[in-house]
Amino acid sequence: MSGLDCFLDGFSLILKPALRRYFIVPTLINVSVLLALFTVVYLNFDVWVGSIMGWFPDWMSALYWLVWGIAFIFFMALVFFLFTFIANIFSSPFNALLSVKVEEHLTGSAPVSQVTIWQVVPRAVGREISKLLYVLPRLTLLVLITIVPGVNIVSPLLWLMFGAWMMALQYADYGADNNDVSFRVLKERLQRRRFQAVLFGLPAYLLLTIPGVNLVLMPIGVAGGTRFWVEQLKH
Repeated sequence: MSGLDCFLDGFSLILKPALRRYFIVPTLINVSVLLALFTVVYLNFDVWVGSIMGWFPDWMSALYWLVWGIAFIFFMALVFFLFTFIANIFSSPFNALLSVKVEEHLTGSAPVSQVTIWQVVPRAVGREISKLLYVLPRLTLLVLITIVPGVNIVSPLLWLMFGAWMMALQYADYGADNNDVSFRVLKERLQRRRFQAVLFGLPAYLLLTIPGVNLVLMPIGVAGGTRFWVEQLKH
């Protein structure tokens, strides 16, 4: 199966009777986290923009709407990445269980791991922190490219490719984690299948921006990412 096929198969996988119950809790967590993040941004956005404008001299006040637009793009991107990061920490035990059940459904046997149940959450948090450290410098570079005249003509394509890559990395990680494969090794395997990773991650990234759909995206992504792991990354 191609990366795109694996992602689309996530929709049908979570609807199977044996797997359906495992996506309810992650979806509820998604709703709570996304509402909380949007509330914080909505209540503080104008204050943050005003603080940024305070760094400029008065004669540059005409740039207010430019700063507002750039800040809006930055904070929306930050919300989506923080949403993924925070929701995945809280949902990690449930997502890991969903991934185990999907792999068992696909292969007939559950993944073998040396991790005890008490180590699941600490290791999941550690992997999410590794992803955040991987994302932040690249996200900062993308923002800088976006605001530099001339160079920013390529920024929409870079945002799209980076978002697709991060979605593939995020959702394939559950299968890797369940099989005791490190985050570094997962990145290496994905880099060898970069085109398929983008095919998998692109629809996930686009759906992330659609209100309502993004709330059920996580279990779909986990199921599809586990299929991607089994089909293209496990060996």
